[in-house]
Amino acid sequence: MKKLFTQFLLACLVMTQFSFGVLAKDKMPDLPDLPPEFDTVLPPDGVDVFSPSTTPAQIAPEKPVVTKPSTTVQTQTKPAQPTTTSKPTASKTVIQTQPKKNTTTAPVKKPVQTVQKVNTSNNSYYKSNTQSTYIIPKGKKFEVRLQQTVSSSTPVGTRISFVSRYPETSTYITIPANTIFKGRVVDSHPPQYTGNGGLIVIEVDQVIYKGRAYEIDAKISIANEKRVFFNNIKGKRTYLQSIPKSIKPGSRFFKKMWRKTKNLAKNENGVEIILTPFTLITGVVVYAVNFVASPVLAIFYKGKSITIPSGSLFTIQLREDAILTK
Repeated sequence: MKKLFTQFLLACLVMTQFSFGVLAKDKMPDLPDLPPEFDTVLPPDGVDVFSPSTTPAQIAPEKPVVTKPSTTVQTQTKPAQPTTTSKPTASKTVIQTQPKKNTTTAPVKKPVQTVQKVNTSNNSYYKSNTQSTYIIPKGKKFEVRLQQTVSSSTPVGTRISFVSRYPETSTYITIPANTIFKGRVVDSHPPQYTGNGGLIVIEVDQVIYKGRAYEIDAKISIANEKRVFFNNIKGKRTYLQSIPKSIKPGSRFFKKMWRKTKNLAKNENGVEIILTPFTLITGVVVYAVNFVASPVLAIFYKGKSITIPSGSLFTIQLREDAILTK
């Protein structure tokens, strides 16, 4: 049984090899015959192909390279600018950013408010057209506060400004507080001889109402809480106070002679006693002459200067009607 099984296996192997050989023969193509020149390529018998050759190797000539005329394209490169590229996407985009500007802001100046001047004082149209104007009657008073220091040495032509303290009402109109009044110094002088004091004369010629400057005619009735007459702000007159001052030299001389007279009277010498009336009389005469001449001597004394500080209280009074437009 075993012999039969081994013979069957051998037969199977032979059959399989035979079948593979037939299939391979069918599939393998026939190779072409070698050309006759192939025999000349082979080395002769007895020659070692792998031994080093004594003849130099021949280098095949290089084929000539034909170069086509190339066209050169000149491209101008622009200066590089700061660019920021976004993330790569299907189509690349380049975003150019301008350089940052300086963000430091300069100090902002406040716009200067221009005041429009309106001349209504000498215009008959404004005086007659009461429907479009307000009339503030003459004699109206405004309590104001001085904005700068003035004195008897302030030059003529200097502009002076005041600010009203309280609102003042008139027919159909109210002048609010903090309204600006302006004037100018028309006359001033320092203290003078004859005891005359310094002088300041201020005329108020302008009021600013709702951004417009109107001409007015007003005077100062009270300055630094002192009443003013004829619009003249005067320093203290010192002529009468100067008369006693002018007598002081004669009085000092008389006292000196009196002391000398008493000293001479104390001595027992007869000659000195005789001289005592002369010293006394001399002192009396000089004092009498000085006393009589004191009114004349007082002329050479000056009065007091005047200085009004900023913030002093004034009262302005209209001398003519003030006309303001509605």
